[in-house]
Amino acid sequence: MPLTPASTETGFFKSRDLSPKYDPGAIGLAFSGGGYRATLFHAGAMLRLNELGILGKASRITSVSGGSITTGIMAMNWDLIDWQDGKASHDDMVQHLIQPCIDATSLSIDVAVSAWGLVPGISAGNQLAKTYDKHIFNFKKLNSITEQVRFIFCASNLQTGGLFRFNRNYLADYRALMSTTKQVKLSEAVAASSGFPPILSPLRLDLSEEEVNAPEGARYDNPKLRKMPILVDGGCYDNIGLEPIWKRCGILLASNAGRNNPAMTGRFTVGMMMRIVNTYLDISIDWRERMLINLYRNQLEDGLTERRGAYWTIATSTPGLAWDGWKASAAQLKTAREMATRLKKFDRATQKAAILSGYSYADGAARKFLVPEADAPTSEPVLP
Repeated sequence: MPLTPASTETGFFKSRDLSPKYDPGAIGLAFSGGGYRATLFHAGAMLRLNELGILGKASRITSVSGGSITTGIMAMNWDLIDWQDGKASHDDMVQHLIQPCIDATSLSIDVAVSAWGLVPGISAGNQLAKTYDKHIFNFKKLNSITEQVRFIFCASNLQTGGLFRFNRNYLADYRALMSTTKQVKLSEAVAASSGFPPILSPLRLDLSEEEVNAPEGARYDNPKLRKMPILVDGGCYDNIGLEPIWKRCGILLASNAGRNNPAMTGRFTVGMMMRIVNTYLDISIDWRERMLINLYRNQLEDGLTERRGAYWTIATSTPGLAWDGWKASAAQLKTAREMATRLKKFDRATQKAAILSGYSYADGAARKFLVPEADAPTSEPVLP
């Protein structure tokens, strides 16, 4: 179904940010962090976005942390899928996305990887990449993923404090460097994006065999910053993954499986600093959420909103969504919401709850705010 584009007028993003790269009709999808919980939740969301005819029409798909496992699998297998008018069959989605995500989240890897990271000379992030290669990504290179959609894996660069982006054609931290991707592995992109500090990171990315330059207008023109960037979880910079899409695409859909710091009573003495760090992260996420919602609401001079789209979280209140038709049960939504933010094995019932929760939230938000004419699902999607 055709989607009405967003406004072409200048709003929050100035004209210099939008032209000539902004496309009011382009679809950008963002998938957040949240460990294996996010991996499964976003797999379910993709399953429903495919049925709605949105996934196959996306021009950019960005991800952070646990969401990058999902998008890494999708990027690796995209060209194996028979896309017909922007849609894949249910069987293709199960074979090339859902089953691989279930297999990936049946492995407990965070404890072993963090233990390796304590060994002198071994970086936990690089060990995480090796583990991903062995069990999920089969030593694929980043430049071997699909050309049909731009998949962008987001990490945080400890050396510059900037966003470090991996895509098929180049690597970039616009504060310091742009690089080719001749020898970079898909597993390195996903590990850099999902290496939560301090136990699963950093990833030390060797660029010695790449062509690396300082981009025009770089904040730092320092050759040492272009040799081996030190990378950690993209959620440290932007845990929703909006940065690479909201200046480029007029239609934005974002799936957030992360969880904010819970309220706690206590005097916060010894543990105060960790609480403060987590509070800073929550503030960053909250700001991006509010900004995104305002982009949806802000009507510009041409009568169109600044952006169109839908946003949902793993804890979104269901009464505000299109919650008719088949939906995951309240018990399944609760199970998914309470999953630990870990890369540890989850049982089949928990995996299913997370997938069906993502499917239901994506459906409820997309039909409420973007494609209200779409039919509601009539039955539970068949899962392996």
